[in-house]
Amino acid sequence: MQVRGTPGDWSHNIKQIGMFIFAGSNAEQVFFVTREYHTYMKSDGRISMAGLSSRTVPHLADVMHDVVTRRV
Repeated sequence: MQVRGTPGDWSHNIKQIGMFIFAGSNAEQVFFVTREYHTYMKSDGRISMAGLSSRTVPHLADVMHDVVTRRV
């Protein structure tokens, strides 16, 4: 997220422990992500870390950058 220049503080993503992280997305943003990118998470923005890999993390970062910069 920092490399992409995504606005906001994303440090909570690396500080969380466990199989899930909270992306900080609201329900409208989650709906947009699901509809536009077919990226799935709980409506509260919870993402399963077990579903990510070194191949899919850059895609998720691109998706989150788009959501934040579009102000969805």
